[in-house]
Amino acid sequence: MIRRNFLFAASAASVAAQDREIRTAHIGVGARGGALLKQTLKQGNVKVGAICDIDPQTRDQALSAAARDNPKSLPDWRAVLDLKDIDAVFIGTPCDLHAEMAAACLEAGKYVYCEKPLGITPEQVGRVLRAARRAKTFLQIGQQLRYFPSLREAIRQIHDGLLGKTYIIKAHRHGSRSRARSGTSEPSAQQKTRTGWYADVKRSGDLIVENAVHNLDACNWIANSRPVSAYGRGKKYFPEPIPAGTLMMDGFSVEYIYENDMHCDYSQVSFHPRHLKTLPSGMWYTIFGEKGSVYLTHSSGMFYDLYGESEPRNLLPPDSRETENATEEFFACIREKRQPFADVRVGAVAALTAIMGREAIYRRRSVTWKELGVDVER
Repeated sequence: MIRRNFLFAASAASVAAQDREIRTAHIGVGARGGALLKQTLKQGNVKVGAICDIDPQTRDQALSAAARDNPKSLPDWRAVLDLKDIDAVFIGTPCDLHAEMAAACLEAGKYVYCEKPLGITPEQVGRVLRAARRAKTFLQIGQQLRYFPSLREAIRQIHDGLLGKTYIIKAHRHGSRSRARSGTSEPSAQQKTRTGWYADVKRSGDLIVENAVHNLDACNWIANSRPVSAYGRGKKYFPEPIPAGTLMMDGFSVEYIYENDMHCDYSQVSFHPRHLKTLPSGMWYTIFGEKGSVYLTHSSGMFYDLYGESEPRNLLPPDSRETENATEEFFACIREKRQPFADVRVGAVAALTAIMGREAIYRRRSVTWKELGVDVER
């Protein structure tokens, strides 16, 4: 009878933990932060307790969107740290602010969902890692590609030996240019208002850190390793070439060498011809190994036999999901007291990979992981 009562109590406690309400605060509710807020509002038994943004109009729009929960309105993010009834914090601010806010929220005992990148300098990344190691909570990084079931399934098969030994990753993120994007090298007043911090490489970390970090993280995931060195070239090519490090690049290529001796060739350009069919635009990865290759996107995966002795094979089931569920998983991890798949180490390695590539482009030489000076393993 005692054992039965104990098991019943333990089961009831587990159910209570699963069902307990989670209260959130949202710091930065612009384009990306606003999208995270909308996703949060769709989750069961989650209540938005605070909205924080320095822009009154943006903040008011978010408050209206979350009106059912009557959240507090805060202009200063530091006020979130003192809210005892807040369990989790979403950070959707400009890139240069991520690290300070994430570290402070972890130190305040909050769970943290932080948009990528984790930081734009090695020092920022190291600060968050140290805070996470001391914290009783966790940080989930907004590397959403990790939460596409289709990608997970295809990469699982690669890791399980589909290709035998894997050697090379060729990946790119190419987009087409339109006449509407043509103009002078200096952004107009309207462009400055619209893009603001994004076009400022000192705040965004440049295109490779703000944007390509998603794809470079996918390359790290596929390689099941982290890079030891990078070498690359890039600049702002349109409307006339400007050296990297001043204005955000619109094209670059980087080669990474990994600890497990794989290497990755990654390129990103914003002037891919629309009708160039021999090299498709978009985001894709081709992984070459001893048994063949895999052509992979966020929603598809095809295996090609090395010698062409069999027909190409789809790696994914017909009903494979093509949408990510990162926000849903964040709350599940809190309730189940487990680490997220895209945890702080994933975020640190992804950010440092992008930073290393950026520095290789800026310095016009090979840059090593060791030069970054951040220990991600402790």
